[in-house]
This record gives sequence, structure tokens and C-alpha cells, in this order.
Amino acid sequence: MQFSGKFINSSLDHSKDIDVLMNKPLLKNILFIDDDSSSGLMAKLYLERNKFKVYVAKNTNRARKLLGQFHFNLIISDIGMPGENGIEFFKWLRNEDTFKDIPVFLISAHASNLDDLDPNADVEFFEKPLFFPTLIDRINEVII
Repeated sequence: MQFSGKFINSSLDHSKDIDVLMNKPLLKNILFIDDDSSSGLMAKLYLERNKFKVYVAKNTNRARKLLGQFHFNLIISDIGMPGENGIEFFKWLRNEDTFKDIPVFLISAHASNLDDLDPNADVEFFEKPLFFPTLIDRINEVII
């Protein structure tokens, strides 16, 4: 049997359709952890405007629940939070086989918070207030 119809829009790029068929997410998922609601909202707005899907957690307990529900391409965590801080959470991530390979960015208004971090740790640090164009450039380099 020979195809006698015509192809419509055959010049369109269907590579995204292939990604959907192969169960690859079209958007890259980012987990943003910060006890400051306005920080989380601002990060969500800027990052989603740049085609990322952002899940915001106000603490590491909520972050763990989200890690159990979704696949993340990057985790961005504030260091100074009540309860478990970002460095403790980062250390936990690196000891969990399921999460140890997810890139992590730590953020803080105080660079002195890095004292508890191994200088050879595979983590990147960004100082608050975040300059989103620089952060987005670095995200694109790391996860795209």
C-alpha cells in the first residue's frame, strides 16, 4: 500500500514529540528550598519564565516529600533555615544513592555560613540577593 496523501508542516521540528514518547520531561525540574516565602516566589517567577518547572519547599522536610514525588534536575537550597540547614541537607543528599548525583546550588546572604562545608564538595554557592540572569546562565550550563 502506497501513501497517497500529503505531509502537512513536514518542516516542523518534532524532536519534542519524541521526548514525550520516550517519557522525557520537556521542562527541567528545579527544587528550590528557602524558608523565606518571597524568595521562593521570586525564584519561581524568574525560573519559570525561563522554561524551568520550579517546586518550592519552605523546609527540608517538605523538600524530602517532593523528592519522593518528582524527578529533579537541580536543587537550590538556602543555607540558613530553621531546623535542618542547607548544608546538612546537602550532606544528606550526597549520602542517598537516589539523589547523590543531582547538582546542588547553595544560596545564602552570609558567606560565613560555608564554614561547615567541605572545600572539595561538589556544590556551587550563590550569594543573596540572587542575580537571576547569572543564576539562569549557570543553571543552563549545568543541566541543559
